[in-house]
Amino acid sequence: MLREPVVSGRFYPSSPEELVSTIEACESHELGVGTRPPEVRGRLRGLILPHAGYLFSGPVATWGIRRLGGERPRPTRLLLLGPKHTPFGAAAAVSLADGWRTPLGTVDLDAELRAAVLATGAFRGDDAAHAQEHSLEVQIPFLQHLYRKDPLKILPIAIHYADFAECATLGQALAEVLARPEFADVPILVSSDFSHDTPRAAAYRLDGEALDLIERRDAEAFHSLVVSEERSICGVIPITVALVALQKRSLVVRRLAYATSMDIMPHPRGVGYAAVAFEEVAAGA
Repeated sequence: MLREPVVSGRFYPSSPEELVSTIEACESHELGVGTRPPEVRGRLRGLILPHAGYLFSGPVATWGIRRLGGERPRPTRLLLLGPKHTPFGAAAAVSLADGWRTPLGTVDLDAELRAAVLATGAFRGDDAAHAQEHSLEVQIPFLQHLYRKDPLKILPIAIHYADFAECATLGQALAEVLARPEFADVPILVSSDFSHDTPRAAAYRLDGEALDLIERRDAEAFHSLVVSEERSICGVIPITVALVALQKRSLVVRRLAYATSMDIMPHPRGVGYAAVAFEEVAAGA
């Protein structure tokens, strides 16, 4: 069974040729990564990337994708965490599909990693949660373009709202899986946009505050800030889960890029986008 694309032709082009051209245009955009390779400070353990239409969030996304491309050796499988924008399916839902299809082809799911995640008991296998969800789908064509000559398998997980205790349970379950030697090379890719329907200056200020907490790796303070102030960071839950999952590692967390939809196309209120890297460094480095 394949999970078919649902936002092809809306968030990104449905023509393979146009899709590749669009990704390349995102790279060369003045806000895109261009020919500037992001600095590598350690082994990549996680990324936060945006998930809006490529016209708006694509240039920022290219910074994280380029950083992933700089890994040597390049990871052969990725754990994808995204928010649920719909009420359908399980609260913490692992895709049961054999693969996810886009105009650029099909990416296989990693059955071994899926079995290990489901064995924790913290997640459920459920495709209803993914059927109409865009947050993870929009990441796939960027990954396919990067991995066009290299092997890649993925495991998409969509997560509904959860309090911090539930996030901690999910994050600790993933930490146990990723601590196993066979999964030592699996980074977490978190899909999230930041402030929504916000004036540009306010978006930079509010998202800067949230990103500061992410960089400080304070999962509980980040969750509390976003939830208590009802900030519109749609990926607050998967970001919190990832922070917990990676909390015992010696990491440097840093912003690769930040911009808003208003930087792409002038309008009074818009959405914030960030690319963030989680890199493991040697103790004492």
